[in-house]
Amino acid sequence: MPKLNYFSASEFGIWWPLMSNDLLKKLDLFREKWGDVVEVSRAPGAIGREGDNRSQHNPILWGEVRAVDVFPKKNGQYITSVADRQRAYDIAREVGFTGIGIYTDTQPGNMLHLDVRSDRTAENPALWSRIDSEYLGIADVIS
Repeated sequence: MPKLNYFSASEFGIWWPLMSNDLLKKLDLFREKWGDVVEVSRAPGAIGREGDNRSQHNPILWGEVRAVDVFPKKNGQYITSVADRQRAYDIAREVGFTGIGIYTDTQPGNMLHLDVRSDRTAENPALWSRIDSEYLGIADVIS
C-alpha cells in the first residue's frame, strides 16, 4: 500500500487491503491540493460494495476497490456552493481521476464520487452529477 500523508487505513475499514493503489495516491494528492479536510463517506457502499453490477466500488468485479465517495470540507464546513463544487471538480481532473460524480442530494453536504476506472482516461473521464436523485450531466452542478 502507498504511504499516504492525509488518510489512514482505518478510514477505509475492512476495504483497506483491497483499495487500488492508484486510487489512494490520487485521493491523497486531491486532499493536498484541496488544502482542507476530505472526509471519506461512512455510508454503506461508499468505499467497497459487492453485487453492484458494474460499479467501480465492486472489488469482486475488478479485483480491487477503484472508487470512493468523499465529502470535501472548506473551513470546517461541508461544501454546498457552485464555486466549491467547481474547484473540487477542477482538482479531481487535475490529479487524474477517470470517473468523477458530484452529488448535491447528499447529507451533510455535497459529495464527490472519485474513481480510477480503466476504460476512461484523465483526458476523457466519465462525468456526471446527481440532483434530487436524478442523474444529470456534470455541467448541471458546476459553473
